[in-house]
Amino acid sequence: MLLRMRIQPSCRPAWCWTRESLIAGGMCLALALGASCAHASTHDPVRLFSVAYLGDLPTLIALDEGSFQRQGLDVVFERRQSGKQTIQALRAGETDIALMAPTPLVLDLLETPHTGGAEDPLVIASLVYSSRLNHVVALRRHDIRTPTDLADKRVGLMAGTNAEFLWWLFTALHRIDPEEVRVIDLPASSLPQALLEGDIDAAVLWEPWTSRVETMLPQDGLTFLPGSNIYTENWILVASRGVLQRRPETIQRLLSAYQQAIDAIDADPKGALATYAESIELDTLHALHDDDLPLFGLSLDWSLLASLQQLVQWAEDTGKPITEPQPGILSWIDARPLQTLLPAAVSLPMGAAPPEVSSP
Repeated sequence: MLLRMRIQPSCRPAWCWTRESLIAGGMCLALALGASCAHASTHDPVRLFSVAYLGDLPTLIALDEGSFQRQGLDVVFERRQSGKQTIQALRAGETDIALMAPTPLVLDLLETPHTGGAEDPLVIASLVYSSRLNHVVALRRHDIRTPTDLADKRVGLMAGTNAEFLWWLFTALHRIDPEEVRVIDLPASSLPQALLEGDIDAAVLWEPWTSRVETMLPQDGLTFLPGSNIYTENWILVASRGVLQRRPETIQRLLSAYQQAIDAIDADPKGALATYAESIELDTLHALHDDDLPLFGLSLDWSLLASLQQLVQWAEDTGKPITEPQPGILSWIDARPLQTLLPAAVSLPMGAAPPEVSSP
């Protein structure tokens, strides 16, 4: 099931949306009587596709707290099942901005390299860097206690996503022969039920699916196999080259909205957790496997570059489709919008800015 929302700008002052609105009530009233909205939208709608995922909490908070409206953005939001689907939507011109893990982006760009055209996808920011978002899990009743117990078992995951890459790292870490494990490709939404019904013995899940499975089982009914934290993931904002060229102010406002959302998470993590729990239809006690939220922040740094390089190596080692010649990895990133907004958040070389495509 797809979630679609349209978030239009409001002329309410920005701070009227905060929990301090009662204190500022007199000021709000004065502005409402005599002032127009500082960021009234004069732009076309911004189509934003994402995924139900803990790493995407800044998007959820930006929608819930009104960050997009305060930046004058008319956001049309749609949720897909995976980053594999959001990059496909971006390529097809169905969205302006797509959020995803780096894995589907790298697979896409290796198979369909940049041409310099308007459809080229470019990373404009990372929102989170965390090793607590993905897990290799099994039902305790299946008597799988250690990674070596997975021999001759069935492991479910969604191919072409961060789950497939994590599984590759996991088998390498624990020296598991991939030929001894049957990997079954299933949509992320189908994995919990497949695990509970015994169609698979273990699964590679990301939040919120991990916590959803936990709530369906007795206490300690789910085994978290050690080594899942070997994978530290970025969650990235990706735009097409054409959108970056035609709508630079919109991109700046979008990044500003995300920074506001991240500030809101930092200021009130319990409130952010409550919003997240409500969105995934779990209570706050069961919405997270870990005790705390991951750390969020806009960045383009060497951790992202290292992740992209590691993914390219994985794709080469596992025989993924690769079209030659391949440009340098830095050509996949446009750091200029974030550099303009938050210079300290960018630590990548700026000399490799991707060339702009001519306007139609």
